[in-house]
Amino acid sequence: MKWLAVGICVATLFSIVANTNAQTTTTIMMRDACDPDSFNAALGPGHCIAGHHGNTLFSDFLGELQTDQNAGAWRFNPMLNATKGQFKLVRVDLNSGDQTTIQNVGGETHTFTRVENFGGGFKARLNGLTGNSDPAPECAQVLPDGTLAPQPESDTNQFVEAGNTEPGPTAGTAALPTGVSRWECCVHPWMRMVVVVHEREN
Repeated sequence: MKWLAVGICVATLFSIVANTNAQTTTTIMMRDACDPDSFNAALGPGHCIAGHHGNTLFSDFLGELQTDQNAGAWRFNPMLNATKGQFKLVRVDLNSGDQTTIQNVGGETHTFTRVENFGGGFKARLNGLTGNSDPAPECAQVLPDGTLAPQPESDTNQFVEAGNTEPGPTAGTAALPTGVSRWECCVHPWMRMVVVVHEREN
């Protein structure tokens, strides 16, 4: 009986330790509301795939950018926190070892890109419409003729096509280090978020 009690205590202890060190998976969602017909007519076939993401006409999308310097349906979910009467970027808190998943539920390709400072992406027209005249170097290469080209894909610059879900960086690794990091979409540079990785307590 004594050994049974000891065994139960040890099993309980291991269970507590396992739960304390349990890793979680956080899904980061990308959204947009592109209308396939008007976007594909303006930007080329296949730019926006059909789905249940929305039906914003391309002309309305441009109009919203000209007025507000962002298009609200194009966002990480969520992107803004409006509590206490102030709009600010949502902060996602993770513990070292936690996993992330990147899910694109929109109709366009988006990127999940770590930047030192928020800036423009690799689409000059969208940069100009949103007041992001200086492209983030992690997003765009400036070519000799002054045009922009996307930086190559990497573990800190993931291109996620419409309708796809991909594994994201693991918290506490070189791609998603401990502390504060800034992330944006290099196609739609107003899509931004802040991630904070905490050391996991033993």
